[in-house]
Amino acid sequence: MKNSFKITTILGIPIEINVSWFIILGLIIYSLAEGYFPYVLPGLNQLFYWTMGFTSSLLLFICLLLHELSHSIVAKRNKLPIAGITLFVFGGVAHMEKEPTSPIVEFKMAVAGPLVSLFLAVTFFVISRLFQTSPIIWAISNYLFIINSVIVVFNMVPGFPLDGGRILRAGLWFFLKDLRKATKIASIFGKTFAAVLIGLGVLSLLSGNILSGIWFAFIGLFLFEAAEASYRQLLLKKIFSKTRVKDVMSKNVIWTAGDENIENIFNNYILKFRHSAFPVVKDDILLGILTFHDLKEVPKEEWNNKTAEDICIPINERFIISPNAHITTALSRIAGSGIGRLLVIEKKKIVGIISQKDIIRLFEIKSHLEEDKS
Repeated sequence: MKNSFKITTILGIPIEINVSWFIILGLIIYSLAEGYFPYVLPGLNQLFYWTMGFTSSLLLFICLLLHELSHSIVAKRNKLPIAGITLFVFGGVAHMEKEPTSPIVEFKMAVAGPLVSLFLAVTFFVISRLFQTSPIIWAISNYLFIINSVIVVFNMVPGFPLDGGRILRAGLWFFLKDLRKATKIASIFGKTFAAVLIGLGVLSLLSGNILSGIWFAFIGLFLFEAAEASYRQLLLKKIFSKTRVKDVMSKNVIWTAGDENIENIFNNYILKFRHSAFPVVKDDILLGILTFHDLKEVPKEEWNNKTAEDICIPINERFIISPNAHITTALSRIAGSGIGRLLVIEKKKIVGIISQKDIIRLFEIKSHLEEDKS
């Protein structure tokens, strides 16, 4: 199951929201309605505070979207395809299908976001000054001035994958002439900053500042994982630069007949081969994929009456891939399939199966060899 869902498309770029965003949205609304707005505007009805909190959160969402769109627009102008933008936790990410072509392109992309946030901060500062006699507009615009200023400062911290870390990577890349080394160093800075945030979060929790402690720890944990994942992604693209699906796929595909009942599938396939999914074929036609999860949903008393054809997931483009497709394309498709694997189809016939575990196992082996070289 995907953790993000599409809400719209802007300038040809799909916009998605990760489910983690709703956790943060709730925290933001609560902290504004119960903390910030009652402090700066005491004496109002509680409904006003919650309405202001909700409105401010939506405007913050738009600010973050504009920040990420600026990265994407610069990328597209430099002929770097953008697969989409996902908003989550404390910001978002623009999904580039390949790395920047030069340190200059990286710098221009990285600086675009903070410049947009700086422009928004100045804009909301001016609005707050123009509407000082209108308390509600003043309070909301003043909050957005503060939060966009914080976004600028926070993103300019020189730790990858923050914008400041990307600027640092651009500089290191320019001088070292090695993107991998530059990314590794910038990622170390990113993980160090994340560790500091986690430490501050723990100290805040111990001192009784529960909300700020949760914020610091949550953001720190997210940044630590993001820094590690960003470096792994670069390594993956480097290691698999010439690797195709046919180079990694398993050619010995075990499939089940469409008229096979669930009892037999469990005993003769699940227990015997211990795979979590099997293609379902009937009269040499691929019908779909049967997963262990789907099998478990069928009451045991119906196992003799239900067949693979009855409960399999009908085949569609989400579950199949060409043997000549690039391995990074396969990884992206696997993530969206929800079943951890893809069927490799050539001339309407199954020629193999590729799983996320197979790719990760090969990546781990090759990445250790890459690390040994450096």
